[in-house]
Amino acid sequence: MNRPPLSDPEHLLARIEYLEEHRRFVQNVLEMALSLVDFQENVLNSYGVETILQEAQRRIRYLIPFEADAFYLVQEETSDFRPALCTPQAARAAVEAEVEDLIEQGYFAWAIRERRGITVASRDRSRRILLHAIATQSRVRGMLVGLLDARRQQIPDTALTLLSILLLNTANAVESLEFYRLLRQQKATLEKEIEERTQALAESERQMQQVLKLQAIGTLAGGIAHDFNNILFPILGFAEIALDDIPPEHPARRSLEEILKAANRAKDLVQQILTFSRRNGRERKPTRVPQIVREALALMRASIPKTIEIVCELDDSCRPILGDPTQIHQVVVNLCTNAYQAMQETGGRLQVRLEETEIDYEQTRRHVGTRMGPHLHLSVRDTGVGMEPSVLARIFEPYYTTKEPGKGTGLGLSVIHGIVKHHGGFITVESAPGRGSTFHVYLPALEEADIVPETEPGVSPQSGSERILLVDDEPQVLDIERQLIERLGYRVTACADPGEALQRLRQACRDFDLLITDMTMPQMTGDRLAQLAWEIRPDLPVILCTGYNEMMSEEKAHALGIRRFLLKPVDSEELALAIRRALSAFLEAPAGRPAAWASA
Repeated sequence: MNRPPLSDPEHLLARIEYLEEHRRFVQNVLEMALSLVDFQENVLNSYGVETILQEAQRRIRYLIPFEADAFYLVQEETSDFRPALCTPQAARAAVEAEVEDLIEQGYFAWAIRERRGITVASRDRSRRILLHAIATQSRVRGMLVGLLDARRQQIPDTALTLLSILLLNTANAVESLEFYRLLRQQKATLEKEIEERTQALAESERQMQQVLKLQAIGTLAGGIAHDFNNILFPILGFAEIALDDIPPEHPARRSLEEILKAANRAKDLVQQILTFSRRNGRERKPTRVPQIVREALALMRASIPKTIEIVCELDDSCRPILGDPTQIHQVVVNLCTNAYQAMQETGGRLQVRLEETEIDYEQTRRHVGTRMGPHLHLSVRDTGVGMEPSVLARIFEPYYTTKEPGKGTGLGLSVIHGIVKHHGGFITVESAPGRGSTFHVYLPALEEADIVPETEPGVSPQSGSERILLVDDEPQVLDIERQLIERLGYRVTACADPGEALQRLRQACRDFDLLITDMTMPQMTGDRLAQLAWEIRPDLPVILCTGYNEMMSEEKAHALGIRRFLLKPVDSEELALAIRRALSAFLEAPAGRPAAWASA
């Protein structure tokens, strides 16, 4: 080959231009290679994919001076390529037209398979187009499309190699950004869940403290109620005897009637205290709540001002609950009373709803002692004055009230709380000043239950001549019980000592037709006395009386074979009816102490 003389000026200039261009390329490559060191850190600290692509584009232009270039990203939902960045923006339409043709011709698929830079001709064959997949080892993220100018038809292999390294870093950066976002999202979700669980634990702890506080107060209240019942019993009994002994026109009669009224109010208050402390000993049975709510609202309608509209929405298909109808009635009345008192001055709307709902695991975590499953949801809503947060925090505390002196004992809501907890449910409240209040009561529903009307022998209070052994360690209570029973015609042997009563039974067990005993006595409990009495005489009917005892309930008493379970203080009519029924069941039963007494 003949080479041109070195002295030829044209060839010398061409050589100098080539060397200069090569020097610039090598310099650009070195600068770009050095910048790869901090590339990953920069893109990871970026705000999004577009910033990553801009950072990559800036470095690519060190390598290859494209006339126009664009980044296409794969849409995860459709797997289609969509333009994400194009420079210059004025060339976007031309680039998109070229890309549509390249995809249709299968060049994108070729570039993906090759995982390296390939060059193809443009539609009009006037220039070359570079395609390079942006991909990690596991996934294709996009495609670089670069339009070379008309003078540049090829790209050095070194530049393509460095371009592959740069685009691999870009793909890794995009993938890392997605993982980073996913981790941030998971972190935010986890932090939210931790916060919710922390709040739930704090609420559970607050509820537990409230429960322990109420239990402590309930224990104290139960003990006080027991002693108070023993004081009330003689007051009621002697007042009844005095009323029977004086003529209707006697001036003292009115005073005695007022004493009886006051004593009965005190008796009701003691029952409220025992209900609050869950020591009232009342029997629970399958109960239909819709009927109770209707009866309570019908009873209250006359006392609620006409300025208050009552809206009642009850689902009659609700399953029954295992409950005490009297206590459920008390819950409805107390909640409705509080609601209408909140609207007394301004009027408003009282809305009572009853429906069935499911309690899930999350709710059982927030409410201590609650089980999952079907519940009846009773809501009582008013449009009254509402409550401040400081009031909301204390409304279930006993003796806490915002009412004026003389207009409330402060026991209403605490009693309701005790009833609902005793039934295995829970109660919540929503309120804000000026926006009214809504109380939500949840009571567990029975899976399967048939309400069987309670059958009692058709016996009316009447006198008798049977012999009764009466036992009570309180002298005044023993005296008034003896007088009340003797006035009914029965013959009474009264003992203040259970041991003395057992001795009389051992001496002449057939001299007695009935044993009436107190439950709580120093030497011996009433149920233990009954068991020892049955060892002496198995067919002896027993009536058990108690002011309160947390170890004994009506269900337990019946299970033992005790015929009647009475809560002190009892009036003469209640006592007469219990004696007659116990004796009637005994006379109708076969010999021996029948188990049927517990269900008769």
